[in-house]
Amino acid sequence: MRRSLTVDADGVVASLANGPVDDDADDTTTRILDAAAELYATIGPRRCSVEDIAERSGLGRTTIYRRFDGRQQILEAVIGREVRRFFASILAPTAGLHRFNDVVVESFVHGLASSETSLLAAMVRSEPELLALLTIDGGPIIDAAREFLLDLTAQAGVGSDADTTATLVEVLVRLAISLVLTPSATFPLDDPDTARAALHRVLDPILAALAP
Repeated sequence: MRRSLTVDADGVVASLANGPVDDDADDTTTRILDAAAELYATIGPRRCSVEDIAERSGLGRTTIYRRFDGRQQILEAVIGREVRRFFASILAPTAGLHRFNDVVVESFVHGLASSETSLLAAMVRSEPELLALLTIDGGPIIDAAREFLLDLTAQAGVGSDADTTATLVEVLVRLAISLVLTPSATFPLDDPDTARAALHRVLDPILAALAP
């Protein structure tokens, strides 16, 4: 019998907003999420039960249920943690950059490269219910990503018109999701330098609209 897989976009966003960053997570929560992530990577989230997570983590089911309502909330917490890690990973390489266009392009380059080995991307591509989080039910996730990028534009001092900025940022988010879910056969993502040049050609005209 095929086990159902339930995940709620609002639950993922809540985990993304309220879940602890790695440094703040207590050891028990970290062990639970690490065990779940390892199992998702090997047997997939659909086949993974709370009992499996308890066995892999070396914790009792009661301990797990003190922190999570069940397998759905654990899955949402793992997804939220993966998204937070993804955002951190794409920002790290931009630390020494000053031009906003370069920050955006470098984030795209590293984000698309990391998605090739990302647990989250693998789960989204293999599970229809998770794919829906970024497509037909993707509103809450797209909103969260848009707010993340809007913070970047504010920090960079670009985007004088709020409505135009929000619209263009959402276009960037949707373009990134499309490239992650359906890698292009013609878009040169394999070579970082070629990818940067191609992304600048595509994105610079869009980003020009954000100039103060």
